[in-house]
Amino acid sequence: MYHLLYAGFDTLDVAFAGALPIEALEELEQAHLKAQESQEDSLLTLGPGKLDMHVKGYGSKGGYAYVMDTGPTGIIWKVKKNNDTHQWNLFASPRATLLLSHGYQGTRYKLYAELEAMGAKVTNHSINRVDFAMDFRTKGFELHQDQFVAHSHTKVSPHWGEKQDYKDRSQPSAVLRGRRLESVTIGKQPGRQIIVYDKRREATEKQKYFWFKAWGEDRHNPDLEVWRVEVRAGKKELKDKYLIRTFHDFETAIGDVIVNSLDEVRYLDDWQSDSNVTRQALHPLWTAAQEVANRNLLALRAGLTPGQVKAYELDLARERYAAMAYSGALGLAVSLSMDDAEIEANLPSLAAEWAEIRLHEDKHRHERAIGRMRARLRFSA
Repeated sequence: MYHLLYAGFDTLDVAFAGALPIEALEELEQAHLKAQESQEDSLLTLGPGKLDMHVKGYGSKGGYAYVMDTGPTGIIWKVKKNNDTHQWNLFASPRATLLLSHGYQGTRYKLYAELEAMGAKVTNHSINRVDFAMDFRTKGFELHQDQFVAHSHTKVSPHWGEKQDYKDRSQPSAVLRGRRLESVTIGKQPGRQIIVYDKRREATEKQKYFWFKAWGEDRHNPDLEVWRVEVRAGKKELKDKYLIRTFHDFETAIGDVIVNSLDEVRYLDDWQSDSNVTRQALHPLWTAAQEVANRNLLALRAGLTPGQVKAYELDLARERYAAMAYSGALGLAVSLSMDDAEIEANLPSLAAEWAEIRLHEDKHRHERAIGRMRARLRFSA
């Protein structure tokens, strides 16, 4: 009834002590200014390894002047305008699709490969946040906030719903759509969070269709249910409670973080009459999640290749631009006061006619538009 479709790390944020060369920082500054001026990402090839990236026109909190993205199976980098290699100037957030297609070991390798390609000198590293996700195919599953309980050894009141103190970091927060509960989150960053949510709906609404390939499921199947159980460990949880700072620490102890989290926060089965929650049975979803957490987490991966992820990104781009082309042509036809019959008969030729006009109207403008589009789709085209 609760069949595992996928399990693996979904987030692996890492801070690096180190810096880029002055020349690289200057190139980033120019690309950053260009992105601000054009109000769209600027394509830059950086460093001795000629790493392609999109540079944003904005920075990020924490003093990061530059934000760069190396693609759908790449990394979002944040960089400070500082070349002191002993300062924490670099921050990496590997994309979920990178972790999905490469697994933990492959993602760790890619982190250092991109640092080397950019010409960065690194002196230290520190893991900032880790998310571990498990996706289950369910049937008729309904999420209930009051079935979450704390471990009997903790100092938190067993029934989450009884405690109304908003300062309690263990209080759950819920997301509803109509009367249906779609998500429950327990805890806050930078500590520990556990979230249970409707992953099928999230993947559909955010057009993350590659998840259906990873699950081996048809995204058009109306009966498909997929719920995610996700454990998130922030900087405070990792460092203060488990002394996890480095990749070596992570590989040694991350299993304890996930196992203990699913033991200290539990989800009880439906319709139990025993008022003592310590004697109530766990929900089968939680039992399945605990079984997954006791495996070799570092070895888990979905099996999708980077090429498959890229193909899905390209398909999505085609669908999006095809829809825009159709909508634009339709709007043009209506603005020309065509009736329904005229639109049906002339829409394809009308679109071709106006595209031909624009094509020859300003050749330089047309060439610049092609260049911008190729830069925008650099990582998927």
